[in-house]
Amino acid sequence: MKKAYSIFLIAAGIIILSWFLPWLYSIIFPASVNDPFIAWSPVNDSFIVSEPAEKGGAIYAVDELGEASRKYSKEDRDSLLPQIYFNQLVAHDKLPDSIDGKEITIPALKHSQWVFSSLPRDLNKVGAKVYLMMESMPARFELEDPEVVFRIKDNSRIEFIDIATNTVNANKTKRFNEIFTRNGFKYPIKSASADITTRKPYDEGYLMADDNGEIYHVKMQAGRPFMVKINKPDSIIARHLFIMEESDARQLGIVSDENHNMYVIEKDGYKLIQLPVGKIDPEKSKLSIVKNMFNWVVKINDDNATRWIALDSDDYSLLGQYSLPYPTLAVETAASYIFPFELTFTSVSDCVAKPRLSGFSINAIYLNIILAVIMLLLLKGRSSKILIPSAAATLIFGIFAFIPLILTKE
Repeated sequence: MKKAYSIFLIAAGIIILSWFLPWLYSIIFPASVNDPFIAWSPVNDSFIVSEPAEKGGAIYAVDELGEASRKYSKEDRDSLLPQIYFNQLVAHDKLPDSIDGKEITIPALKHSQWVFSSLPRDLNKVGAKVYLMMESMPARFELEDPEVVFRIKDNSRIEFIDIATNTVNANKTKRFNEIFTRNGFKYPIKSASADITTRKPYDEGYLMADDNGEIYHVKMQAGRPFMVKINKPDSIIARHLFIMEESDARQLGIVSDENHNMYVIEKDGYKLIQLPVGKIDPEKSKLSIVKNMFNWVVKINDDNATRWIALDSDDYSLLGQYSLPYPTLAVETAASYIFPFELTFTSVSDCVAKPRLSGFSINAIYLNIILAVIMLLLLKGRSSKILIPSAAATLIFGIFAFIPLILTKE
């Protein structure tokens, strides 16, 4: 019984320390990297990189190979990026009248700006399968808080519920079921995107992907259903949808398919246009888009690098690409020589709490061997039934096993 108790304590110690020690190390020696601010200049057609202050705050352009081609002052940068620093240019009477044939005015610059972002944890979280539905054509000009929600009943029909009374709205349920059936919607809903807030210029309801990956635009107008099936090639199977309700009202949303290609849906004719940004898995990569009158700058945070891709605002053609691999920090290198692995229960990629083993490092074998030799010396003279398993456990689990074995003298 005593032996079983000792084994349990050692095993529990290994599990707890494999979580606690890497966590404590990350608190004492935080490792973080700030990406530079990067924008595409419509003046000299290149990326302008502004390094963070802790790296000296240098400002420079990069060439097609990603090499710094010329350094600039802040004043130079203002003139190269008028779509961003127009207030500064106006204050010094340096804002140009036009660029590339486009008239430059403050209202036009502001009207054409928007920012989109998507985080993996927003897509990977588990939520209630109840969807709020706003009124897209309210009686008054201002948008109003939703009064109904809908859910999918028995994977075969849609059901609307009045929020105030918590009762089924039979009329809306019947109308929406008829239009869903007429458009061939296949349950369940694979993806549904809406921005449920009154703090937006207008409401476009939902972008939905059914179980077959077909794309639908669904909203409620004056209490009645509106639904459009968006035409697309059969080879495109929608996986994730992102609704867009921006002030310029040109794009309806963004689509990610099963092959991790990205598309934009234009409102005019519901045109689906592929974006030349390569493969992006929004379930694993952070995605952001900064749009202005001249270009889009798409930023993708992958596992090993950050990528920036500039697209033309008019036809989405590729303007330029830039990539920065993540640097190997000294604190991360040191950790790889200390910890053979780490146990975590949360992740930045989802909202699920569960045990996860990660950070496996062969570099830790050197410390593991040293600790195993120390273990052999400390337990010299003990039975081989204790000596060999203790040394083997230390060789495999390293410092996580060494500490509880020393404390229990086993």
